[in-house]
Amino acid sequence: MNMKKLILILFLFSSSSCFSQDLLQIDSSGRKLKDYYLSLNVENLWLAGHHVNWETGEPDKPESKEGIKTHCSAFVASACKGVSIYILRPPEHGQVLLSNAQYDWLYGKKSSKEGWREIKENKYSIAQQYANDGYIVIAAIKNPDDSKAGHIALVMPFETDINTLNENGPELIQAGTVNSSSISLKEGFKQHLKKWPEDEVVFFFNESKPF
Repeated sequence: MNMKKLILILFLFSSSSCFSQDLLQIDSSGRKLKDYYLSLNVENLWLAGHHVNWETGEPDKPESKEGIKTHCSAFVASACKGVSIYILRPPEHGQVLLSNAQYDWLYGKKSSKEGWREIKENKYSIAQQYANDGYIVIAAIKNPDDSKAGHIALVMPFETDINTLNENGPELIQAGTVNSSSISLKEGFKQHLKKWPEDEVVFFFNESKPF
């Protein structure tokens, strides 16, 4: 083998190794969590403009004029309940402005007793990797106006690389103005962000792995 070919092979091997280290992969628990999230059918339930049963996402009060705008917090509460993880939910708090209340609750003592821990460093990569490893991970922002809703979503297990994470944030599954089973943080939270790159969204994961 001549020297040029050897150098090329070593370069390709080195590039491949660096790429694999930057790629956040999904393990078996993460795949099960992803399948669970997809089974919730969020794109067709918890729809804005309808009052819904918070647990199922089905419309339940067609005559209602309140609690009909968006249902991000109800969806998160339902998804967590489905795997026996507690986050603030009805009847402890009503659906109206629940996302702001969940944000505050996550910083309280009851939250830590239920296994929630804040992700404070390298938030995007750690939040995505925890989700890829099968942990429930929440992204949340509080509205500074107490009369208006914030936003809350779940980080979806998703194979991605560090550069993409830095550009778009973790991948989410959410209800909201747009219900989606796969949407970036940058897109999913855009109505609540003042700027990008942002520094307002907080991330929490739960120590109990569902699968």
